[in-house]
Amino acid sequence: MVHWADYMAEKIIREKGDKGFYVVESGITPSGYVHIGNFRELFTTYIVGHALEDRGKKVRHIHMWDDYDRFRKVPKNVPKEWQEYLTMPVSEVPDPWGCHDSYADHFRLLFEEEVEKLGIKVDFLRASELYKGGEYAHDVRTALEKREKIVEILNRFRDMAKQPHLPKDWQPIQVYCPKCRKEAQFVEWDGEWRVKYKCTHCESEDVTDIREGNVKLRWRVDWPMRWAHFAVDFEPAGKDHLAAGSGYETGMEIIRAVYGKEPPIPLMYEFVGIKGQKGKMSGSKGNVILLSDLYEVLEPGVIRFIYARHRPNKEIKIDLGLGLLNLYDEFDKIERLYFGLEELRNLEEAEELKRTYELSMPSIPEKMVAQAPFRFLVVLVQMPHLNEDRIVEVLKEQGHVPTNLREEDLERIKLRIKLAKNWVGKYAPDDVKFELQDQLPEIEIDEEIRMALLEVADWLEEKSRFTIDDLNTMLFNAAKKRNIPSKKYFKVLYTLLIGKDRGPRLAPFLASLDKEFVIKRLRLEA
Repeated sequence: MVHWADYMAEKIIREKGDKGFYVVESGITPSGYVHIGNFRELFTTYIVGHALEDRGKKVRHIHMWDDYDRFRKVPKNVPKEWQEYLTMPVSEVPDPWGCHDSYADHFRLLFEEEVEKLGIKVDFLRASELYKGGEYAHDVRTALEKREKIVEILNRFRDMAKQPHLPKDWQPIQVYCPKCRKEAQFVEWDGEWRVKYKCTHCESEDVTDIREGNVKLRWRVDWPMRWAHFAVDFEPAGKDHLAAGSGYETGMEIIRAVYGKEPPIPLMYEFVGIKGQKGKMSGSKGNVILLSDLYEVLEPGVIRFIYARHRPNKEIKIDLGLGLLNLYDEFDKIERLYFGLEELRNLEEAEELKRTYELSMPSIPEKMVAQAPFRFLVVLVQMPHLNEDRIVEVLKEQGHVPTNLREEDLERIKLRIKLAKNWVGKYAPDDVKFELQDQLPEIEIDEEIRMALLEVADWLEEKSRFTIDDLNTMLFNAAKKRNIPSKKYFKVLYTLLIGKDRGPRLAPFLASLDKEFVIKRLRLEA
């Protein structure tokens, strides 16, 4: 079984030719928070580029910030006063929160920082700088020269969608007024570099040179222009952009007819959401989960793993509840498989999973770094008598991590301890949370169960050292010889310890507690 990123890399080489250098692209308008759904486009682009590099190819990954798009509406979380900036480029709208140079930068810079933490190298480009620097001047002029061809293409697709034709005065460009920076009306083009405009906002009427960067292509032209300008070989897109009559379909024809080049190979990706959350995430609405939110509970490699293991045409529903524990279990199992510490009968599946791990890791260690079971850490971090150092000792004592820890082992364990604490505080359901009972709870206990508890207490007192398996066997045998139903027995034990009917796996839990406290509690001593 071939990983989907490797399949796409081979497809690109086959269809674009076996070259030494490829360009892959992703992009978005920073008009709101760039969330985990938006990130799928960047990661899909990155991982296919990664697969190309693994084949000895040089790859440039461009992530285009469309920060020269106009400010179209004021989001709910932005003051109404920002209406005065409507139609200005988002890169020139002030930051409502006052912490960045512009509205666009507020969202752009956060996402760039988040991506850097994942070990992803991207060439972040800003449309505002490219237009203002004259980078696209010739491309803009080409679009004006071939305006009729563009209109003919767009109208043909509008016919198919049973939509009215574009207005006769439609132009492939929009103009930003050099004086007030709001969108102005196009008046005429002189056939060379000068565009006459009229601004209804500041009532100015003048001429601007295309090379000065005040003239921008409309998005259905801007997208194929960019493909041509940077010779893009591959770019994924959401299903809305790849549907019939979408920007990609019109772009395919525009790049060929206007710029004389071939479009990039596309790949459709599905939405990303949070399990239990209704509706589609929207950066402008503010109902989003950011990579920063995932960093609070997930290792960087696990975040990448979520996206790497899912084929792009499959929707991702990230479970931040109990499913997160299963996610860590799955990741750790595949990591052990990669390092030969675990086996899988299906060899093809094993190879695909190993490849998924390779593509998930920001950097692959020479030797597997110690895995502290996240599920068990969730228990340990809720014990008030265990600090970070003591948790590490418990993990050693119970054989979860080596006794001789390297620096990288300790670093990872401490990170997971921090992430587990965050998860318990933010996402853990109530039935996972517990509080150790300082006082002996008032509870009626049958004589058979009292005797079983005393037997376990005496056993613990006699043993200076024991394994979890030894303790587990002792717990069950004490109940079995007295014909005590397991459910009734464990309910008493959990009630005595945490005041709840159920709790974490009992043997490891008891072994993690202070031995004298456990003996005293089993003997029902206040």
